[in-house]
This record gives sequence, C-alpha cells and structure tokens, in this order.
Amino acid sequence: MKIPPRFIGVVIAAIGGIFSSTLMTFIGVAINYGFHPGFLAIWAKAALIGYLVGVPILMVIVPHVQRFVIRHAR
Repeated sequence: MKIPPRFIGVVIAAIGGIFSSTLMTFIGVAINYGFHPGFLAIWAKAALIGYLVGVPILMVIVPHVQRFVIRHAR
C-alpha cells in the first residue's frame, strides 16, 4: 500500500497515537488504579481520551520533527 507523501505525517501521527496512548494509559492506570474490577473500562476510556488528544497534537508536531531531522541528517 502506497501512502501519498502529503499524508505521511498524518499516518505517522495516527499510528504513533495508537501505540503511545494505549501503552502509556495502560501503565498509568495499572500503577494508579491497579488491576481491580473495572480496570478494562477505565483503561479503555483513558486510552480513547489519550488518542483523541494525542493524535491532533502529533499531527502538528510530527511534520516539524520530520523537517528538523531531515534538515540535520544531510
């Protein structure tokens, strides 16, 4: 599957948001709440909120980071 160059930042933000929101919220909820009944529901809610907040932020930040890295990699 080919991704058009103009959507690379969006795809990276979406995929990065999935991994970062699920992993960080899982660890945070597990540490702060523990594996009590209702853990899955609380974690799913936290992961969804993290994704909805994180992806737009990543969509703004990722293109700038990409340009910075590419500019300094040459």
